[in-house]
Amino acid sequence: GERARIERAGGHVMIPPSILLGGGGGDEPKETSRVLIPDPDGNPFGGLALAMSRSIGDFDGKSVGLIAEPDVIPWDVNDYYQNTSSEEKDDSMFFAVVASDGVYDFLNPGIVVNHLGRSLYHDGSGSDISPLEACERIIREASRMWARATMGSMPYRDDITIGVSKLNLS
Repeated sequence: GERARIERAGGHVMIPPSILLGGGGGDEPKETSRVLIPDPDGNPFGGLALAMSRSIGDFDGKSVGLIAEPDVIPWDVNDYYQNTSSEEKDDSMFFAVVASDGVYDFLNPGIVVNHLGRSLYHDGSGSDISPLEACERIIREASRMWARATMGSMPYRDDITIGVSKLNLS
């Protein structure tokens, strides 16, 4: 897996105690393992600690096993349609969401998808918003939750990125 690839390249993966001990949960941000990138003197604990094992353009990380190849899971829409009538197929609407962990550390993916789906395919509830406004609201909510979780300590907010696109399957 990811950790084995990094360690084979000479990199180190720091696993936080909360994961090792099975803790976490609640309204706190989820701790993630980090790829340690040594400082220029070679000290593995004096450089960067990235919460990713794949990155585009991270030249320092490449030396310890970070790769730019995306992790893609294909999903065959025909599998979804297997037991679906032709009328239901015509009513199906698909879209793709790409978001960073700064969003998903606090917001449930189902909530994000429902919010974006309503903006893309207006549900007639009268509260129609644009996809841009839906993304902005998600970003503001994730940012608010980061601020609340780090209140009383050093303020921190992870990167918060989101993109959405309709998929035309016809």
